[in-house]
Amino acid sequence: MTSSSAPEHSLAREPQRLALADGRSFEDFYRSELTGLVVLARALAPRGSAEDVAQEAMMVALRRWPEIRELASPEAYVRRTCANLAVSQVRRRLGEARAISRTSQCDERVPADERGDFWGLVRALPKRQAQAVALYYVFDLSVADVARTLQVSEGSVKVHLSRARAALADQLRPAEEEPS
Repeated sequence: MTSSSAPEHSLAREPQRLALADGRSFEDFYRSELTGLVVLARALAPRGSAEDVAQEAMMVALRRWPEIRELASPEAYVRRTCANLAVSQVRRRLGEARAISRTSQCDERVPADERGDFWGLVRALPKRQAQAVALYYVFDLSVADVARTLQVSEGSVKVHLSRARAALADQLRPAEEEPS
């Protein structure tokens, strides 16, 4: 046996490791399922994100392939994953829309054309402040729930929210209005 045959032997095992019980490889599984996942995602996900949702479902399947390939129906698993990811996208977008609506109702001094920049301003905040704002307003979590999610104290969440609100108020204040 030559040393060059050893790499060929190990490469020959690779496709077997990725094969389904019926002999199909992950690559075959991917090719056969992707189109259907995109159609499913188009029915459930926000416009323009269907392909991303379908690809993410396949990435989940690939990461867990040793377990998933042993299931009676790997197709059902990846389809359910795709549907769950699509619904999560919708919830995230609805939460963001609610948060934008709440913030625009809170301060009518901010012109409508500047409200779209709100989340850009939030993203520019320090990381913990941005996380606290997003969790509190987008997901409508309580201070205690935000603290559990971020694994910090409730007091820290209150400080982050207070500082974020102050920074956002400064950014959103009309130019002609001077702080008191």
